[in-house]
Amino acid sequence: MSKKTAMETKSTEYLLEVKGLKKHFDVTRSLFGRNKQFLKAVDGVDLMIKKGETLGIVGESGCGKSTTGNVITRLLDATAGEVLFEGEDLMKLNKKEIREKRKDIQMVFQDPFSSLNPRMRVFELIAEPLRTHNIVSGSALKEEVYKLLDVVGLDHSFARRFPHEFSGGQRQRIGIARALALQPKLIVCDEPVSALDVSIQSQVLNLLARLQKEFQLTYIFIAHGLPAVKHISDHVAVMYLGRVVELAPTEALFSRPKHPYTEGLIHAIPVPDPTLRAKTEGDLLEGDLPSPVNPPPGCHFHTRCPYAQEKCKIEEPKLLNTTDEGHRVACHFPLEAGHGVIVGTT
Repeated sequence: MSKKTAMETKSTEYLLEVKGLKKHFDVTRSLFGRNKQFLKAVDGVDLMIKKGETLGIVGESGCGKSTTGNVITRLLDATAGEVLFEGEDLMKLNKKEIREKRKDIQMVFQDPFSSLNPRMRVFELIAEPLRTHNIVSGSALKEEVYKLLDVVGLDHSFARRFPHEFSGGQRQRIGIARALALQPKLIVCDEPVSALDVSIQSQVLNLLARLQKEFQLTYIFIAHGLPAVKHISDHVAVMYLGRVVELAPTEALFSRPKHPYTEGLIHAIPVPDPTLRAKTEGDLLEGDLPSPVNPPPGCHFHTRCPYAQEKCKIEEPKLLNTTDEGHRVACHFPLEAGHGVIVGTT
């Protein structure tokens, strides 16, 4: 293999690479803009995802996971960093170029009701991206919309109805059908099941898993519920105050968490078996999430960490590889094997 070919192979190993991504919001309240303050929603995030895999992103509300998804899809512009999609930096594309790229990158939103135009019938909602990008028209458009309804398990008669006539789960299926219309390569799912009843969540998760196999899709799955992420993800990134503190294959992360914050999140998962519940008593995540406008120095988590030492208050830890292949953690004193906790299931 030539040197050039080897470099090309390396650069295309991942469908998406996020490098040093930052999104800071100016929240200065001074009338004349003095003493500027910035909310660091995303503050130096690095992520990688291979074709056909699912990367879960988890963390408490306010950790920056949804903002990360919005910047990756260019719904928000980045403050700094790169988002390489098939080797091309999306942050450098102009409006016309990013509009064309949206055929390959779609999004499924948390609230299916607010993301669907209430004045449009389901047929128009699903047909809109196909018309916008001049994919099909006429009778072929009708056939394509009906195919998409079939794919997500909805009857053709639904095409004539409005979003408010459906349940939350059905509306989310409509949103998924619309996201699939342009045959994307990457779908960012921003908490797609958090607004649904527990009984419906598993149905939507199973639908997403089936569609991934059927259409060779790649997912970024954003959620604050760890059981859903565990169910669908190949790798999981744990975010805290705008940064990734742990990134690992799903099984390794849940069975051998190396960051105290990850351990706390897993420990907080409800355990249905009463005989095991006593073993998980106590809350490892004490205190409130610090302000992203004025985060703590050093390791941002040290104010809530039961294992924090003096170094943690001063020096910022870097996201580094551990001895386990593919397991990265940003912690000066990563947890040793044996700290695993009981994980609930859905």
